[in-house]
Amino acid sequence: MSRSLELPARGSRHISHEPAITSTANPKVAAAARLASRKGRRDAGAFLVEGPQAVGEGLDRLTELFATPEAVDTHTPMVQAAVDGGVHLRVVTPEVLRVLADTVTPQGLVGVAPVPAPDLDDLLSHATFVVVLDGVSDPGNAGAIIRSADAAGADGVVFLRGAVDPFNPKAVRASTGSLFHLPVLTGIEAEQLNDVSEAGLQLLAADVHASVALGTQDLSRPTALVFGGEAAGISSTVLSRCTVSVHLPIARPRRPGHTGHAESLNLAAAAAVMAYAVHGARSHR
Repeated sequence: MSRSLELPARGSRHISHEPAITSTANPKVAAAARLASRKGRRDAGAFLVEGPQAVGEGLDRLTELFATPEAVDTHTPMVQAAVDGGVHLRVVTPEVLRVLADTVTPQGLVGVAPVPAPDLDDLLSHATFVVVLDGVSDPGNAGAIIRSADAAGADGVVFLRGAVDPFNPKAVRASTGSLFHLPVLTGIEAEQLNDVSEAGLQLLAADVHASVALGTQDLSRPTALVFGGEAAGISSTVLSRCTVSVHLPIARPRRPGHTGHAESLNLAAAAAVMAYAVHGARSHR
């Protein structure tokens, strides 16, 4: 169970700390820097959390917080709450922080958090709305979908084996903290989708070429929305386990001189629209 950290009021006392770490060869810095790679995250069971937004959302999950002196002064209440909650504060120079950051212009804070390991059976024991990602390879899309799923009230997001690691720094940043708000499962086998069906959820496969429109389905029922990779789409193995394939109708505006229309929405946009369709149906049941 995560602990709740309360932010001190602005104007809190100055945070005392050891002199800033100035070397990228420092063992603590080097260990954290390895978390930028998938192997490093797998070996350590931890991931990086960059920026004040994500750090603030995951404050009760952090084990370490690397911060520049300027960031400590700018975000004193947040840093103080982290220290009070038992997070190890490592003050570093801006040059050292850049080794840990994934952005071009870091905002001075990079946290380390353990990779959670939620269980599919536990999720399915209560879930009525989940999002499943098959072969999604772009971390930005992955993070954006986690954010949309969170906003639309999904009970969890399931990444099938072979999909991008949602704890990739870019995915974590794109989720804007939503990664901490709901279970995110990784490495799930396609065969385990049978467990999703047996738990009573209909599996709706998003397919731009499907003949069935999303709006024709009863979205108030327990539902799993399944999305495929940006290029290849949903694999045949996964598709065979879905209840039905559905698409989002594309508007065909009738305007003088207008001859074109979008072929489809991009993955993150389609996932957001479909997730909110499920949210709306559930809200009115």
